[in-house]
Amino acid sequence: MLSMAILSIVVGVIAEGLASLQQRNAGELNRVDLTQETRQFQDQILRDLRQAGFPSIAMFDPSTLASSTNCALDTNVACGLVSISSTSIQFEGDIDGSGVSEVYIQLVQPAGGCPCTLQRGTVLKSLGGTPAYYTELNYVINPNVFTAYDWQGNLISLPASASDLPNIKNVGISLYVQSPFPDPGRPSATPFYPDITMVSVAKINN
Repeated sequence: MLSMAILSIVVGVIAEGLASLQQRNAGELNRVDLTQETRQFQDQILRDLRQAGFPSIAMFDPSTLASSTNCALDTNVACGLVSISSTSIQFEGDIDGSGVSEVYIQLVQPAGGCPCTLQRGTVLKSLGGTPAYYTELNYVINPNVFTAYDWQGNLISLPASASDLPNIKNVGISLYVQSPFPDPGRPSATPFYPDITMVSVAKINN
């Protein structure tokens, strides 16, 4: 009887430890997935932004262009930044070697505020029209994603005016993303939702 009692206690302790370990593992996997998804989306934005304004008018023989001063008139030329606010950005660039694309990145905010969805869409400049938003990051908490700086590092007020756009040389990206799933290791009465923050700056050839 004594042996059975001791064995029951030992088995109970082991079972409790295994359950706790499984909960911690589930919580860590949740954080890893959140981090990877956010980093992949941010890296995509950074790669795109570094191609903003490429190829520029200066790279072409003026005689081959529809206009040597207005990049909007030639689909082979990228105009760089078209517009930027704290929640959206539009620019032109050859992001994948297939020709100049118009790239749109925008934060979609529900009526009640964030969590929001950050969407990325592209359309070839030669085709025009509405872009297809086929890449997105969900559960973004911060409503102000983008910041802009001139070549001296001075902050430029957003949304940027037409006169400010040519002066923007760096674009900051801040992502604060919260998991929709509570940490399984916390009591259900006081749930904790893991979150991560990623901040980066892209230098652009605008």
